[in-house]
Amino acid sequence: MVQLGRLSLLLIVTVSLLMAMASVKAQQPYAYLSADEIKFITIDGKQSEILVRSWQSKKHFGSAVIVAASDTDADAAGLASYLRTNINSLGWASISLTPAKGLYRPNYATKPEEITKAGTEQLQLSSDKSIPKYESSQLLELRNFQQTNLNEALNQLPATTSLFPGGKIMIVLDDSAGMIINLLYEKKIPTPDVLVIINPYREYEYLIDPQSQRKSIAEQLVTMSIPILDIQSADAHPNSIEQATTRLNYNQVKPARYYRQYQMSLDLSNASGWEEALNQIEGFSRTVIGR
Repeated sequence: MVQLGRLSLLLIVTVSLLMAMASVKAQQPYAYLSADEIKFITIDGKQSEILVRSWQSKKHFGSAVIVAASDTDADAAGLASYLRTNINSLGWASISLTPAKGLYRPNYATKPEEITKAGTEQLQLSSDKSIPKYESSQLLELRNFQQTNLNEALNQLPATTSLFPGGKIMIVLDDSAGMIINLLYEKKIPTPDVLVIINPYREYEYLIDPQSQRKSIAEQLVTMSIPILDIQSADAHPNSIEQATTRLNYNQVKPARYYRQYQMSLDLSNASGWEEALNQIEGFSRTVIGR
């Protein structure tokens, strides 16, 4: 009886430990991925995940850094995740960065004291309240916070990209594209061999005091000597769609090798559109890098 009691106790403890381990694993980001894909960098004193997938073919062309829209994650559903897991078979290792958090939404009311100080939690939005806009100083503080995080993250990536010799592509989406274009314009982050911008925009720049506003995306792109593929889809943010013509008009003075705008025939809300975008990225990158 004593031995049976010990066995029962051991079984209970074992089951409890397994349940606890399963619970911890479920709470971990990217628990569904192989541990080999998950790496870490430090941003503002805290760990942040990057997802790294090596080449999946005999072709070894280099690496592609992917940054999805803000307030998503390194494996953002849709195009970002598709590129992360499908560009490898074309000869490019993928390095997916956790995007900046704290996307501002001026159509919600937020108390001034909810704006964070450096190193603390991001802006908390009171989504059940309406309508007044943020002040310029609030938007500027949050914009700078986001860009500082991206700056710190991107400057830590060369140690990872160096593991995959060859060309370096940077693929940036939506509002993250707007922020990273500014960091490249200000020469604060390493310059890639190819820059791919997908539906780039800056949503509330006009609400910031004029002296603190950045040049437009079109004006910043035209000064860059990086080969740029500008992909625009019909289901993009309205600001990106509205400014696509201006981006093209400013940059069509460049040779085709240094600027190409591609208007998607499909939306990026479906897998066929993702494949179309990847085909354009592969073709442009291989033409530029000569592989």
